[in-house]
Amino acid sequence: MTVVAARTGPDDALTRKAVATTVGVVGAVFVALLAGFENPYWAGLSALVIANSDRDELFTKGLLRIAGTFAGVFAGYIAAQLLAGFAIGQAAAAMLAAGIAIYGRQRSAFAYAWFYGGVTFLLVIVASIGDPGGLYDFAQNRCYEIVTGVSVATLASWALGPGAGGTTRIVAHPSSVTPADARRLAYAAALGTLAILFAWTSFSLPSLTQVIVSSLIVIDANPVATRHRSLQRIIGCFIGGAAGLAVIGIDATGFVWWTAALTLGVYLSARIHLGGTANAYIGTQTAIAFLVTLVDSGPPTSIVPPVQRLVGIILGVALMSLVTWAVAGRTHGKPG
Repeated sequence: MTVVAARTGPDDALTRKAVATTVGVVGAVFVALLAGFENPYWAGLSALVIANSDRDELFTKGLLRIAGTFAGVFAGYIAAQLLAGFAIGQAAAAMLAAGIAIYGRQRSAFAYAWFYGGVTFLLVIVASIGDPGGLYDFAQNRCYEIVTGVSVATLASWALGPGAGGTTRIVAHPSSVTPADARRLAYAAALGTLAILFAWTSFSLPSLTQVIVSSLIVIDANPVATRHRSLQRIIGCFIGGAAGLAVIGIDATGFVWWTAALTLGVYLSARIHLGGTANAYIGTQTAIAFLVTLVDSGPPTSIVPPVQRLVGIILGVALMSLVTWAVAGRTHGKPG
């Protein structure tokens, strides 16, 4: 009898990683929907962004994201109460949070906690400006959505990803960015955040919280990397957004068809996201844009909210990139 060995090559490993990521993302969305969370796509996004070919890295990112989120929610909620109605103080707090998030991301060995702690603090402040009466619900749902996404993604990776079993090892990453470069990036993040807040409040533009996160993610210690990352984010946004709008346009939003489309779109994007190529970030952003387009409180019932989110992300990334290039163009550290 001839025994045919199972294929264990690189493509097979990538397929398993993509399947595990897809199950984690779609599973997180469904758990959030069943639980009635405010923005189920945040659970899916949280599952996606911690997806990693290395389980120690996935566990570390997930744990640090939860820690940063809870710290940011707690501190942000207190600050929002103290600064209620004080516009200058709210803007200053938002700028400070953005600066701390980027500085910590570049200089700390546990950058993920600093980044998401600062970003979450910033989101709570921004939410208090737009809807002070719904602040508690926003903060509460944010914690639930992040924990759901991280937990489901981790379980999916342990169960379905390459290898066997789980891990509890936390990985630290020493900084390769000088303090001076990190400070310039922090200043750029603070000024870019102020510019975004001014633009969005002046013109009553939508989806400010999503815009803030998207704009800060692209900031890198290497100006070339920042430009490359910004371009890839915009390209991915167009691809994922167009795919999501196509699903809505052909009226494939019945629950079964919506689930199938969501699963296929995330899987194809995850293969690029985890592929390790120079354009992997296009896959990341394609999946993000696809999620924010196609996930509402279930299948989308209107095309307006997803279009507003997509336009906001593109404008926010472009504005933050311009400020970063102007303020921190002299940085020379390695990509963070």
